[in-house]
Amino acid sequence: MIQLVSKKLNEEIQRELDILQEAVNNEQTFEKKVAKAKKLWNSKGGAKGEKAFENVREVLYGLCVYEGLCNYCEQNEANDIEHIYPKSFFPTKAFLWENYLLACKQCNSGYKLDECYVLDNNDDIFEVKRGEEPKYSVVAFINPRVENPSDFMILNLKTFKFEIIPDLNQKDSNKVKATLEILELNQRDTLIVARKSAGKHYYEMMDRLVRILKAANQEELQQVLTPYDEYFNFSQPLDDIKSEIKASYKKYIGSYQHPSVWQSIKKIDSKISPKWKTIFEKIPEALDW
Repeated sequence: MIQLVSKKLNEEIQRELDILQEAVNNEQTFEKKVAKAKKLWNSKGGAKGEKAFENVREVLYGLCVYEGLCNYCEQNEANDIEHIYPKSFFPTKAFLWENYLLACKQCNSGYKLDECYVLDNNDDIFEVKRGEEPKYSVVAFINPRVENPSDFMILNLKTFKFEIIPDLNQKDSNKVKATLEILELNQRDTLIVARKSAGKHYYEMMDRLVRILKAANQEELQQVLTPYDEYFNFSQPLDDIKSEIKASYKKYIGSYQHPSVWQSIKKIDSKISPKWKTIFEKIPEALDW
């Protein structure tokens, strides 16, 4: 998980969400608020609301960790508008723009679903049962719309599992525990294998870029490039070609699957792995990619 870029909706779309949320908030009891939220979510309040949510989906698509990828597992196609605060427990957030992200069907319906934990007044994890109004308002779940997950957890590049950042306070530590438990990010074998594959691919890409930048002439350069890199303009001076290639690699690295792997590489392996230290010594600006 990585933090998503903040972006506002246009005023007309935001107004439609506000109208739907007001209709929920006007109900007198928690049960009625939940029922209204579910009904309006299913209908979107009619044609105008449906049109507004087409725009909501488009904007959320642009916020994804990579084009159309789930913001939780960073691997599967993101099909669902996900409520970070579940509408069954927090109906007063059902139509809040800041409560949405795109998630895959598996993460949304298979894992997160209506599972909900909150933090009590002692910052202990408290499970909320379906149909109950939460006694506490702080959800035990990392919200990548407003929080940076790397402030709470880091990916161990030996196990390719997330670990809690050392010395976190109890509140933040419990948020990590609940998030990992709900999404099972450390239990799904396919995710662990895919992260390992992503780590290998990141290294191969960066190692090739080092060799590209070392090329003394165009002939050496073309020998290093893959068949898929040969769309660059080789009529330019060598340094201009290298700059163009570096820019394309930066863009590619910045939009590849499992960005949490790349974050951990920069944060940890750039300091402790001899191979990665060499890479970043030769391309130090990549630490900001």
